[in-house]
Amino acid sequence: MKKFILILALLAGISFGEDYHWPRSYFVSAGFGAMVTKGDFNTYAIHGKDSAGVKGDIHPPAMTFVPSPDFLLGVNLGQFSLAFDFQYWTSKQSLAAFEDNTNKQSTRLWRAGLEFTYNFFWPEFFQVGLGAGYSYSSVKAKNAAIFGEDIYDVQFMGSSLALITNIHYYLSDNLAMVPTLKFYRTWYKNIHCSRIENNDLDPYLWQTYVFANVSIQYTF
Repeated sequence: MKKFILILALLAGISFGEDYHWPRSYFVSAGFGAMVTKGDFNTYAIHGKDSAGVKGDIHPPAMTFVPSPDFLLGVNLGQFSLAFDFQYWTSKQSLAAFEDNTNKQSTRLWRAGLEFTYNFFWPEFFQVGLGAGYSYSSVKAKNAAIFGEDIYDVQFMGSSLALITNIHYYLSDNLAMVPTLKFYRTWYKNIHCSRIENNDLDPYLWQTYVFANVSIQYTF
């Protein structure tokens, strides 16, 4: 978090030459949308052993449909925007390896990262943005690891690269409605379960997310 704030502060203070400065403004936005996912989470369970050699199965949540809010805090430098993004939501999700989809467990997903966009047609009231992002992602599922008669919660941790496209429609000089579409390609490389502690995943679990939302953005 501190690194993200320092980067935003640094870019907010950038100037070029003694007489020219980037037109600069700041913004906050809040929105809500939903994402659909597809990948290794939807395909198979993970088989492993604990430190005593006891075999167990870890079942990732399928997460075929996940609602989520989307929060942004950022700076505009002319037609460029840099923002810190945060998402957090909990929902009931099926564990993918159970084919009847009757085993639904509480699942928490959160994501935090940086987004960079270029806004075409700036500074008009109607702008089209295209950009990219990098984020840290975490998914935690309750009762997803089974070792004999013992059941444990599981957390998957990894990183994402994103392709971002949006539309800014300014209702006033400061207020805009922003429909957004984000494509995340996520690789989960670590897993945590109290039965096996921290473990690196080999191979990684790959998951694709498509997230559509509508936000209200205030610029100041």
